[in-house]
Amino acid sequence: MLFPYRPRQTWMPFASPRGRSQQAAYNRQLQERFASTHRRPRAVPAGPPGAALAAADPVGGLKELAALHEAGDLSDAEFQAAKAKLLAS
Repeated sequence: MLFPYRPRQTWMPFASPRGRSQQAAYNRQLQERFASTHRRPRAVPAGPPGAALAAADPVGGLKELAALHEAGDLSDAEFQAAKAKLLAS
């Protein structure tokens, strides 16, 4: 019969410092902390998109709306509604 040169260690030679449920909760907490550092929410404009620039500069407002749309902050419907509102004023 052949034996492996070095047997696989399938058990821990010492007791775990935490129970399984405590370790699972600790692992979840670490994962949530890690995930929160990588998924930062984008800044949302305070009012309706382009409302501040509507009175001052309609072209600048359109450029800002286009930038928000390209960045994914505005959906197609929101972009069209904001653009119509900006051009109407």
